[in-house]
This record gives sequence, C-alpha cells and structure tokens, in this order.
Amino acid sequence: MARSIRLRHQTRRGVSASKPTVRPVLTALIALATLAQPARIFVFEQPFWVNLHHFLYVLGRNELRAPDRTRRAVADAPKEQDAGLATLSPAEQATWRAAVTAYGNGWSRKDAVFDSDLVALTHALVRAGDARRTLPALAGPPGLPGLDAATATILNSVAPIYRATWWPAHTRANADRITALETLIAQYGARVLAYITHAYQQPWPADGYPVNVSAYTNWAGAYSTDDRLLVVSSRDAGTTGLAGLETIFHESMHQWDGQVAATLTAAAERQHKTVPDLLSHAMIFYTAGAAVQSVAPDYTPYADANGIWQRGPGPFKAPLDAAWKPYLDGRGTLDAAIDAVIRLLPAAPLQ
Repeated sequence: MARSIRLRHQTRRGVSASKPTVRPVLTALIALATLAQPARIFVFEQPFWVNLHHFLYVLGRNELRAPDRTRRAVADAPKEQDAGLATLSPAEQATWRAAVTAYGNGWSRKDAVFDSDLVALTHALVRAGDARRTLPALAGPPGLPGLDAATATILNSVAPIYRATWWPAHTRANADRITALETLIAQYGARVLAYITHAYQQPWPADGYPVNVSAYTNWAGAYSTDDRLLVVSSRDAGTTGLAGLETIFHESMHQWDGQVAATLTAAAERQHKTVPDLLSHAMIFYTAGAAVQSVAPDYTPYADANGIWQRGPGPFKAPLDAAWKPYLDGRGTLDAAIDAVIRLLPAAPLQ
C-alpha cells in the first residue's frame, strides 16, 4: 500500500445525503460478481497483545494530553483504567502506571497509521497470537521482527495485570462486536463486497481480510495500514450496526490505496493536474457508504451522518456526485468516471 496517500478519518456529525439508486445494469453485474466470491469475507480475531498494546497506547496519549484524547473512541479509556487501578495493590498500580508512562514517552507520541515503526510493532503483536489460554512471555528480536526488547519488557511486565483486571471485560466487548458484525456480514456482506469490488475492479483475498478486534485502537475507532493490517474498536459506538459494517469494508478498501493512487495519478497527469491528498479517501467514504445503502436503503452513510463533507473532503462531494455516482449507478466505465472526477476538480499545475 502507498503510505503517502493513506489518510486519516475525519471527525463526526453531519447531514444526510440523497439515497443512491442501484440501476438494473449494476444490479446484474453485482449478481454475477457474487457468484465468484471468497469463502470468507472477513476473519475476526481479538489478539491479547494487540488489545494490551492499544490500551496502553491510548492511555499514553491521554497522559500526554494529546488533542485526540477526548474523541469518542478513546474518551472512556482513562475512566476504565482508574476503575481497574482501584482494585490493584500499590505495587501493581506502580507497575501499570510505569508502563503507561513509558508508552507516553514513546509509542503514544507516534501515529498508529503513518509511523512505520509503530505499524511494524502492531504487526509483530498480531503475529504473537491471542494468548487467551496461556500467557507466554513475549520475546524481543530476533523472535518477533518489529518488537524491540524494551517494549517486550514493558508488555510482559503488565500482561498479568491487564489479563486479570481489564481483559475479561475487553474480551466480552470484542466477542459481542464480532458476533454483531458476523450477523450483518451473513445478511449483507456478499452484496456489499460485490458492489465495491465491481466499482473498484479490484480483487478480494481468497482467504478474506483479517480484522483484529481490540477494545481500543486509536482516536478514529478503526484503522487500516500496510500489509493487510486492519484493527477495529469494540468500545467505539461508531463501529456498531450498519456503520460498523461500512467501517470494516471502508478500512479494507484502503488496502487498494496503491492501485488507486496509480490510477488517479495517471488520470491527473493526462489533464495536467495533481491528485489532492484527500481525494482517494473521499472516494472510499462515498463508495463504502453507497454500498451499504444499496442493501439497506434507510441507512445514512457514515460520511453524511458524521459531517465528513463539511470538513477536509468537502470540496470533492460535488465532483463525486456528478461523476462518480453515475458510475456507481451503472453508467460508464471506471476510467471514464475517474477522468470525469479529475476534470471537475479545480485546476492545479503539476509539481
């Protein structure tokens, strides 16, 4: 994936958009695409070490007084921490607080999506397994590339505390969210998948995308980054219901960022323009929302419900309405639609 175009989620609350109409041509194409779908669309896991890591990460950001500490997906973490700390011995409290401070002085200063060493650490902890039945110590390099010895020591020091104090509630929340999402996938997943793969003309992995469910993730409540790393929060109300279904498809579509960047860049160069940074993300918001709305007509897409079009991607809404929506409705080709979107953008010289 091209990290240079990987973009952050925008903040929440907005207005409803008009409902897209799925034309008969597109309906037929989606029906054909559905016949060749993977056996599984998503594979859900709730790895122990990934949950512990993200809990420490958001608590470290709270200790830093980071501006995103009050976002809905992470705002309750300090209160949950305090409730658990009240049940611990003074020695356990000190050990836990030292780990949070260590994260605050290190990993919590980084971005979970854009900083490659933090992404590598998260990958390493995914590979470490879930440790739900046994709790083997993490081994630093060379055992798990991406996990340094100091971080392994921090995580090992608080793993028993986390497992006894917060992990039972996090496990239940994760399991409930997985059950809810799997129910929606069974009902709507095949049609949503056919919609987005036809629209983007990109393949889906035969074994499905792995989704790591964690009580906390980052301020956005979900993210996707290099090499099929998808993480979604079970504590964020924004990942419930059909919004949660849209979220996991949205994050999976970021795995196509590199291919989409190449297509957008080629179209822009033909028109002597540059590709605005937020365009590809705006297209994902637009397409994932329309895909879920195509199977649940009363659903309000995430971008409309959460004010996305009143923020950074706002200037792209009109070009997408004019040129991308007709394509999603079954008219024209992908290349023609992208050319039209680029053409409707404000002119800018190539750099």
